[in-house]
Amino acid sequence: MPDPQQAAGARRAGGFVCARALLLTGVPAVAAALFLVLGFGLSAYAGRPYVGQGLITAGLIAGAAAAGAAVGDLGWFLLAARDRPGPDEESAAGGHLD
Repeated sequence: MPDPQQAAGARRAGGFVCARALLLTGVPAVAAALFLVLGFGLSAYAGRPYVGQGLITAGLIAGAAAAGAAVGDLGWFLLAARDRPGPDEESAAGGHLD
């Protein structure tokens, strides 16, 4: 029979990984914003418009990737929260509430 304290520790570790995954989704969002700001800034100068357009395109692609990652992570977070037992279920299983 598995130890209830080990199971509780595994649940806490899973929650940390899930929260960290939600926070790390912001990294591509920041990159997208940086590319877009630099792209629009360089587009303001008429010398080499293709450089600015390339950065804008990279920003849009990074933004789409960040949005997809955010949706996936949010779904994972909601699924993990749904599968997590409530306080009544933990006490019935013999787990300790901290």
